[in-house]
Amino acid sequence: MRVLLLGSGGREHALARALAGDPDVTGLHAAPGNPGIGLLADLHPADPADPGQVTALARRLAADLVVIGPEAPLLAGTGDALRAAGFACFGPDRAAAMIEGSKSFAKQVMAAAGVPTAAARACEGDGQVNEALDEFGPPYVVKADGLAAGKGVVVTSDRAEAAAHALRCGRVVIEEFLDGPEASVFALADGTRAVPLLPARDYKRAGDGDSGPNTGGMGAYAPLPWAPPDLAERALAEAIEPVVAELARRGAPYRGLLYAGLALTAGGLRVVEFNARFGDPETQVVLDRLATPLGGLLAAAAGGDLAGAGPLRWAGGAAVTVVIAAQGYPGRPQAGDPVEGIGQAEQVPGAYVLHAGTAVRAGSVVSAGGRVLDVVGTGPDLAAARAAAYHAAGLIRMRGGWYRSDIAAKPPALPAEFPGRAPGARPPAAPAGE
Repeated sequence: MRVLLLGSGGREHALARALAGDPDVTGLHAAPGNPGIGLLADLHPADPADPGQVTALARRLAADLVVIGPEAPLLAGTGDALRAAGFACFGPDRAAAMIEGSKSFAKQVMAAAGVPTAAARACEGDGQVNEALDEFGPPYVVKADGLAAGKGVVVTSDRAEAAAHALRCGRVVIEEFLDGPEASVFALADGTRAVPLLPARDYKRAGDGDSGPNTGGMGAYAPLPWAPPDLAERALAEAIEPVVAELARRGAPYRGLLYAGLALTAGGLRVVEFNARFGDPETQVVLDRLATPLGGLLAAAAGGDLAGAGPLRWAGGAAVTVVIAAQGYPGRPQAGDPVEGIGQAEQVPGAYVLHAGTAVRAGSVVSAGGRVLDVVGTGPDLAAARAAAYHAAGLIRMRGGWYRSDIAAKPPALPAEFPGRAPGARPPAAPAGE
């Protein structure tokens, strides 16, 4: 199977790593890729968000499967163009990808499908914004209605900050605050059915203790010892399957990866958001634990045949990823700084490095984005995986580079009233040394 992978970030490097490990993948290509992906795949300079360029490249490569990593190409219609040209494509058409492209559309779909989520209002202009802020009160949750690279959400008790964010964004969705730990559940979908993957947890805020501004994600871990063991199945039944069915009813069958961001509240599961692609950086830990070959799964979803894929297999143990960011991120990150120590980091037992925002200049790796590297640690449990990730991260050298120090350090508190939680159950203790 010849596979063309679209994208250039850490998520795509994780996808490339998993695809390269599938014996059925006989040729792996990426556009545009990055220096890390280039060690695994042949790179091509096409723009993933240009449907014409991608279709021409797929035709030239005689690709058997095209895998779309980021969200922008989905909303540009790259998936539509590929399917119209006869190519198998993992990634939804534009109409279905609007589940991520518009927060207000997602709320409409969830309402029609009966999916539990926060009460919300779509707003534009000072009058509507102030009415919604009055209605829901603090903490205020204000979300840009369109794509924002994971940074379009403000959660604050400062009303002036909330109103200013709404003004900058133009059209926004303002909603009630959901109190409870969050988790991410991915599912492969083939248009009519869906198969959940291992739940993970990510960290959106820039600073330790979930302080500072929102980012695209500063780390993640899987599995979740503190979460109900049936979390994936509950998310599938209560959120993912109803949305897949509703989109199919609307004539927009969903074929790709559907990401449910969940809050585990005292009232049960609530959907915070849906995304139309693998999440970043959760993908880096979820795919690390996946033992079933990835290429065949993505091809089955693209071809509408997940029923024949069989049960998924998962490796034991745990994985933790720590994102190393450039100076200035998430504002104006510095670029062009040499990145050293990758080889030493990958000598740490159980650790490896994924490229997220890098380039090669004069034969050396340099920073070329806000999130520069993802350092993945693995081990028999979260404490060991975390220790490996941070040992390796400490060996990376980059001017002004920084990372959070508390990824997977402390389990969140599951509400005592969360439905299905065993009476008297407590979350597991933090790893030793925290």
